[in-house]
Amino acid sequence: MAPQNRKSDNALLSAMLVSSRVTVERLNQLMIGNDSVKEMLMLCQLPITEQVPDIIDKVLSRHPQMADVTLRTQAYNLSTDLRGMLERYIQGIFTNEYDQQYISHRIELIILYKNIGVPAVTFVQFIDTLKGLLLKLVAHDIRLNLHKEPICLAISQLLQFDIELCVDSHLSHLKAEIDTLRRQNEELVGNFELAIAQRTKDLMQQVRLDPLTQIYNISAMQEMLDKELALAKRRQTKLSLVYFDVDHFKKINDTEGHIKGDEVLKDIAQTLRQCVRQTDIACRYGGDEFCLVLLECNAQEAQKVCEKLITTFQARYPTYSFSMGIAETGASEFVSVKQLIHLADQKMYLAKKEAGFKIVL
Repeated sequence: MAPQNRKSDNALLSAMLVSSRVTVERLNQLMIGNDSVKEMLMLCQLPITEQVPDIIDKVLSRHPQMADVTLRTQAYNLSTDLRGMLERYIQGIFTNEYDQQYISHRIELIILYKNIGVPAVTFVQFIDTLKGLLLKLVAHDIRLNLHKEPICLAISQLLQFDIELCVDSHLSHLKAEIDTLRRQNEELVGNFELAIAQRTKDLMQQVRLDPLTQIYNISAMQEMLDKELALAKRRQTKLSLVYFDVDHFKKINDTEGHIKGDEVLKDIAQTLRQCVRQTDIACRYGGDEFCLVLLECNAQEAQKVCEKLITTFQARYPTYSFSMGIAETGASEFVSVKQLIHLADQKMYLAKKEAGFKIVL
């Protein structure tokens, strides 16, 4: 593969760094406004650093196309120790410095992989693999017992941010290609713009979906829920949120294997797609937790949807069960997105006090 021209690459990097000034604000809004979150991530520095070589071995074994590069030409002189870059990339998550330089290092790695021919979707899959390994390490490290939940959420949000950076860099490169083609032949611009628009749409959709289940991820759900709450206020309609998980899911992974666990999660997503309206929003919130946003729907109607989900799922998995919480808001008074999720989460934990499928309104 012919490498990118150095000047072209530097121009793209400069453009991304300029745009990343706005990205710093997005990063701060995402999760770094709270000093306690930074402190908790710092607690992971030693445990994660100890495991970095093993983490990299596992990631590269699953994504071998990302494991080796030595590009040497007169126009582009690059001999990069990817392991070293990946070590700095992983350790950077726990630096306590989430600023312009933090973003710049990530952009440089993304552009490097782009230049060696790694597709954006592969980079997204790489991030998802890395996230799974890091969350597993945190979950099994007794030194982090008191802070596991906020640490795992922060790691997931930071890596989701990196996925968005990957898409932004690829889109910047695609836009640069369009400009070159426009200068060469104005007549071809229209066709290329249509192709780029479709490619942009595909990439953006990939970012919004959970890689395993192919339903919306937490970031996409929160964005959509915020919009739907605004519409519900304007229309004075009710909206319900269902929050549920699989009871004793860890036991499924431990006794039947992670392949079986992944199969169960994918089947839950398929069941959600079968049992809800096209206007409703199904999401994997994380791990074995799922959310369902039901528009123009009160708690009692949401309960009927839950019962339909249970019946459909139980037909295939009679020995597994859900704990389900339902929170309703509207039509005259509304809570925030954060409050609605919290209410539904609390009710899910109330449901866990009883064995078997349980729904708490």
